[in-house]
Amino acid sequence: MSQLRQQIETVTAERDQLAKGNERRILAGQDLNTMLKRIEAATEELQQLDSLRASVSQAIEQGRLQLTGPSDRSTAMTEGPEVSTTSSVRLSKLEIRAAQEALVDFGYGKLKADGALGPATRKAVEAFERAKGLPVTGRLGTATLQALRTHTASVTQ
Repeated sequence: MSQLRQQIETVTAERDQLAKGNERRILAGQDLNTMLKRIEAATEELQQLDSLRASVSQAIEQGRLQLTGPSDRSTAMTEGPEVSTTSSVRLSKLEIRAAQEALVDFGYGKLKADGALGPATRKAVEAFERAKGLPVTGRLGTATLQALRTHTASVTQ
């Protein structure tokens, strides 16, 4: 009888330990789900903030152009009144080559300054955009060109 009672107590103790372990796993799973929801919410908020930053950058660029006006084609590098921070603008081969040379000079890739927007140029542009906190597009958009000009001016002074 005492052996049976001891086995029952042992099995009951093991069952209680397993129940506690399961309870801890359930709580950990709930914590994990809560964290995943928080991460999703934070990701959405970051996307909204990035979109807002792009809009603010565009508005600032538009305001700057309205105040100063494009002095020549090489300053504004845009074809029309619309200014976009992320879209590509129509550039001549000379303008693309100048941007490529600047990217090489600043250490953003070993590419041939040939005036053509190839994969190496896109990678260099992406690296520059990342370093400057711009939306990473790989295209020579208005904000990227402006940042290149600003960086060039600060380095040459």
